Amino acid sequence: MYTVIIPASGTGSRMGLGYNKLFHKIAKRTIIEHTVAVFLNDIKCSQIIITTNEKDLPNMETIFKTQQRVEFVLGGITRQISVFKALSNIKQNIVLIHDAARPFVTQKIIDDCYDTAQQGFGVIAGITSKDTIKQRHSTASDIVNRTIPRGELVLVQTPQAFPTNILQKAHQLANNAFVSATDDATLVENHTEVQIKIIEGCYKNIKFTTPEDLAYFEFLMKKGR
Repeated sequence: MYTVIIPASGTGSRMGLGYNKLFHKIAKRTIIEHTVAVFLNDIKCSQIIITTNEKDLPNMETIFKTQQRVEFVLGGITRQISVFKALSNIKQNIVLIHDAARPFVTQKIIDDCYDTAQQGFGVIAGITSKDTIKQRHSTASDIVNRTIPRGELVLVQTPQAFPTNILQKAHQLANNAFVSATDDATLVENHTEVQIKIIEGCYKNIKFTTPEDLAYFEFLMKKGR
């Protein structure tokens, strides 16, 4: 059995809707409902923790009022802080972290993450880049420094999965050192000896961020996910 933390404390402002993108409805359900449904349908998922902000909490509670496995934690100003706060409520020895705006994760990806984390590894879902990647000389430069072989690169998705005690340790050490990172795997890489394994993600498991993404969402829903 596992717990999943779904960070949803942001405002989704880049979508330009004037409200949190997670409450945007497609096929009669909000984006957050589509995402959470994948885990509600998985019998191995015994606990779903959604981090949210104070403004969105009443709406979240209304949406999931009949779902006993769903609970809420008020998040912080960053994703990392939100996950850290949620970690104190974990009931299972394996924890998955999954983006609220990735509703097209597959059961196979979830199973692969869970099975690998049970072996003591940290796990990330990832895909190979279809494009050639160039490295700049610096963030302010428009001159190419080198071309990075695509086979060495992984575009990271979620879920990410970990033994709960390992992720709790990594977050606590990072918090003590005032260190931030863009994903949980980086904290585990930097603050523990645990290896991170890559399992195969899926190209349709994208994170919906911009208005253009909504058209793709609708297209995928018409195809039956």
